[in-house]
Amino acid sequence: MMTRLDDYDVVVVGGGPGGFAGAVSAAREGAKTLLLEREGCLGGGATTMMVCPFMGHLTRPTEDGERIPVNAGIYKEITDALIEQGQGEAGNCIYVDDEYLKIHLDKMAREAGVKVVFHAALYDVEASDGNVTAALFAHNSGPIRAAGKVFIDGTGDALLAERAGAETEFGNEDGIVMPMTTKFVVGGVDTDVAPNCPKLKELAKASGDDDPQLINTNISCTRNRPNGRVHFNAIRVTGNTLDPFDLSRAEMEGRRRVENFVAWLKANVKGYENCFLDKMGAHIGVRESRRVMGDYVLTYDDWKNCAKFDDAIARCSYGIDIHGQKQGQTRQEAPPGGEYYHVPYRCLTPSRLDNVLVASRSISCDVAAHSSVRIMPPVMCIGQAAGLAAVMSLPGGVVREVDVAALQERIRAAGGLI
Repeated sequence: MMTRLDDYDVVVVGGGPGGFAGAVSAAREGAKTLLLEREGCLGGGATTMMVCPFMGHLTRPTEDGERIPVNAGIYKEITDALIEQGQGEAGNCIYVDDEYLKIHLDKMAREAGVKVVFHAALYDVEASDGNVTAALFAHNSGPIRAAGKVFIDGTGDALLAERAGAETEFGNEDGIVMPMTTKFVVGGVDTDVAPNCPKLKELAKASGDDDPQLINTNISCTRNRPNGRVHFNAIRVTGNTLDPFDLSRAEMEGRRRVENFVAWLKANVKGYENCFLDKMGAHIGVRESRRVMGDYVLTYDDWKNCAKFDDAIARCSYGIDIHGQKQGQTRQEAPPGGEYYHVPYRCLTPSRLDNVLVASRSISCDVAAHSSVRIMPPVMCIGQAAGLAAVMSLPGGVVREVDVAALQERIRAAGGLI
């Protein structure tokens, strides 16, 4: 028997950073808002994949050493609240506790009046002539049909937009995406004597004769956590993030490499003699999937030139960060100090669709720009703008008819930066 969820103003698919911010901002504006999420918690990569920290929300230093704030609004509400609770660390990269983040996001959604449905996986949409009328979900209770006036795609995979007929691209010119990462936490570490991250990287690279032999010699970063725990971003696994068999293989391979990594630490690294695997991400961390092609495609040149747009709805100061297929292979470029680029509203409006906005890493951009804009602070700002724009498009839901100047005023009024 199908469950019918009708008469919603705004239907948001995906409760990751962008979808969550979109749903909360729409509900705060008084729209009847429904958020459907395939997992059992909100936060997307920040919670299920343990991608915490939130990466840079400030510019690189100016000549005077000043760092200019780039991302705020709902993103800042979240980080400020967690830091005040003692569950986060101030700075340009804000480390938060993923379990407390789940709780806080629930609270924000509840207070905003968002109707949330967990364990709902999108499988199709009903659409004609560029207009989506309903999204269809698989649930243990049976199929769900969610109808609304305007839809926000926060899936990270552009799944709703693709099912509705939007033009999408996947990966680079060879159809290859960045590798995935299985995040994990090691407990029982004597952090007073354990090597710091640079030294640990050296040990991993020089581990060829160690027993056990280290499979994954790449370490991106580590972070000491309370009570002898260390958070690792180390395990890279290549694969096709949209191929069901390849993605499943990557999940298992990531866990195999984590087990090997912890055994290597225990046997070979000072301070880790009594360590144990404390936790892994519930899902492997996906950096790249589909990208919609919208009314404007954000490009590498836009990043390089710190482009500013009249229809800006968010900004980003993160560098080019393209992870390669081999361990330790990464293309990185940094922007000038004190600079950022704009994300135009036209990147949120997918081709061929009238009542859909994209609020995730899957906005309209090329591969290089994607490697920058994919991080969570700008994605939350994009989501907040999408939620406000969705409400402004009502009752017709035609997102291209939104007055962008008025949207920018609402973004600023809600604490956002443009």
